[in-house]
Amino acid sequence: MNKDPALRRKRRRSLINLIGVLLLIAAGVLVALLFFLSTPALQEWYAIYHNELQILEYSILSLPNIWVIVVAVLALYALKGVMPMPPISLMCVSTAAVLPFYLSFIVNLAGVVIVVTERYWMGHRRGRGGLHRLLSRNDTIRAFLERDDRSKPWLLFLFRLLPSFPVNPVSSIYGAMSFDYVDYVLISLLGFLPKIISYLLLGINVYQPLSPSFIIPMIIIFALSGISLLGVNLFLATSKSQKGIPS
Repeated sequence: MNKDPALRRKRRRSLINLIGVLLLIAAGVLVALLFFLSTPALQEWYAIYHNELQILEYSILSLPNIWVIVVAVLALYALKGVMPMPPISLMCVSTAAVLPFYLSFIVNLAGVVIVVTERYWMGHRRGRGGLHRLLSRNDTIRAFLERDDRSKPWLLFLFRLLPSFPVNPVSSIYGAMSFDYVDYVLISLLGFLPKIISYLLLGINVYQPLSPSFIIPMIIIFALSGISLLGVNLFLATSKSQKGIPS
């Protein structure tokens, strides 16, 4: 087994670049699909299933105990802060598929606050002593933070905005840095907001999978994810070359 760190980094960057390109290709395919949606053959095929999907939507949205769902979703968010759980994207899509939009929006905002708060205080308890250990396990985040020490608020917004950054490590690191908690939560919510809205739009339109309302948010998510992955890789390669670190 090859343990050369430089080779492992190169392979990892190649894989990330491949995933980024595939996501952009997927976005392009969905754009092309939008142009075929108006064709009579496709509309005729879709009409066969559309009524059944509407019946399913009505039956799900008419569930009597929606508050049980709300409590369950918030509990999953609380668990997400301490153990691997479904990603935020899946939570948003699922809740929007079974709850009214306004309620699913509130629930997922509250859930995000719970997740980022839990990990923030876990990192805060570790303090500066645990910061080096956290950064040593997250090369990408460390590279961004070391680039410009004055831009931590903007970097937090970027970390939350881009789909390629994991939620929990960022939260723990900012807690360990004793970043102001109120600013931390507000900036995190602003960064998450575009993704949350996009995922919720997917959820409320999941019963119309060939509608532009469903496909356009998917295009945005795939394109943003692909661009962010390629951009982060380029940033890291540039940072390492400026520091004389072999790529």
